[in-house]
Amino acid sequence: MKRIIVAIVAVMATIGVSAQDLRYGVTGGINFSWERAKAGGVGVSSDSYIGFQAGVKAEMDLSTYIMDGFYAEGSLLYNLKGGSYADSHSNLGYLQLPVNFGYRYSVADSFAIIGSLGPYFGLGILGKDVTKVDGSKLKTDVFGKRLQRFDFGLNYKVGVEMWDKWQFYLGFEHSLLNLSKTEKGVADGIKTKVTNFYIGTALMF
Repeated sequence: MKRIIVAIVAVMATIGVSAQDLRYGVTGGINFSWERAKAGGVGVSSDSYIGFQAGVKAEMDLSTYIMDGFYAEGSLLYNLKGGSYADSHSNLGYLQLPVNFGYRYSVADSFAIIGSLGPYFGLGILGKDVTKVDGSKLKTDVFGKRLQRFDFGLNYKVGVEMWDKWQFYLGFEHSLLNLSKTEKGVADGIKTKVTNFYIGTALMF
C-alpha cells in the first residue's frame, strides 16, 4: 500500500510540471488472464479467464522535455483478472495504477501508431475463489488468505490513435512478485503470478 501511495504522489508531481501539456480520457477493455503457479520445480497454469478493465487516464506530452512523439500516461483502473479451472475459477479484482512511457508516430494528420511500456501497481480489493460442489457454488475469499493484496508488474501496449481522440490497442501485463500468501502453513513454497492479455480502447478529451 505504501508503494502505491508513493507512486501516486510521483505521478501527481510529474503532472504538475506542465498542465497545458495534459489531456484526460476514459478507458476500458476486455481481459484474457490466467494464473501460473510453481512449486518444487513443477509449474501449473490455469485456463484463460475473461474479465474487464475500466477507468480514467491522463497523458502528458513530453515533446518539450525529450523529443517530438514522446509522452507519459497514467491510469487508475478497476481491473478484473483471474484464472479458470475444471470445476472452479478465481475472480481477482484490483485497483490498478499503470504508469507508462510511450511514443506516438504520426502516419497522417488523423492517424498515428502508439506504443508504451512501464510498471503497474495493483491493490486487490475484491477476490473470490468459486468452486462447484454438488451443483452449488462455494465462494471463499482470496486476498489476505491465498494471495497477498499487493501486486507489481510490467505493462506493455501497442495500438493506433485516430483523430487525436480514439485509441485502440493490444496490451500485455505480468506480475513480477510472488502473489502467494506465505504465512506459516499457507502456500509454503508455492509461487503464484498472474498474466493478462487485453484488448482496450480509450477516448481522450
